Amino acid sequence: MMLPEEEILVDEEKALQRTITAPPSSRSSDDGTGSKDDKKSADDGKVATVREVFSFGGENGRKTPCLIFGWFLACITGCIYPAMAFLWARIFEELGSDPTAPDFMDGVRTQSFLFLGLGGISFVTMTIQNTLLEIAAAEMTMSLKTRWFNALLRQDMAYFDIKDVAGTATLIAAQASKYNRGVGRKLGEGLQFTITLLGGFGYAFYASWKTTLITLTVLPFMAGSSWFMLKTTQTQTSRATKNYEE
Repeated sequence: MMLPEEEILVDEEKALQRTITAPPSSRSSDDGTGSKDDKKSADDGKVATVREVFSFGGENGRKTPCLIFGWFLACITGCIYPAMAFLWARIFEELGSDPTAPDFMDGVRTQSFLFLGLGGISFVTMTIQNTLLEIAAAEMTMSLKTRWFNALLRQDMAYFDIKDVAGTATLIAAQASKYNRGVGRKLGEGLQFTITLLGGFGYAFYASWKTTLITLTVLPFMAGSSWFMLKTTQTQTSRATKNYEE
């Protein structure tokens, strides 16, 4: 029966292993061929839960406020672009009106100031958003590296006879960099673009649902090309990380 302190250490090691994870290379047997069971077990890597991913950091109390306020600003930034689309339609209405009207330039000037104001708000919110999320990501990454190193120190000597120490160091550095980008600026941009996508679709259907449905016919082709580029980039990154480990 394990003591409570030992159970906490085991849970931390499981969270670390799931957060920094890479499919282990299938080791060949003595005759040079790897068994199917080894290959299958190499591919069956467990994915970390959301709670485990965000369980690092928070020792000084800055992580949670930075994440919450950064995500809130990401939602505000995401709403700015649909608002710009609305103003863009309004400015065409102003430009299509009678230029000899006495209030023609006043309307154009008002729309221009509105565009300028939205641009300034977007600059401020994106700057603060990225700053806060990068602060939280840096703290979480440092906590991840520290707890991973402490988990390595708790292993017995037989562990280091089996594992490649140099490859482990490269793995930690590469995966920690991905973790930093994933929970920091990339996550904020993903939330921001999701809000922009939903707001853009909402305004498009509000303006003209027939035109929007026709435009959506090209969406599968755009999604297919984006998926191909994403898979290509991920494959190149995985190969580079594997080569550095070897």
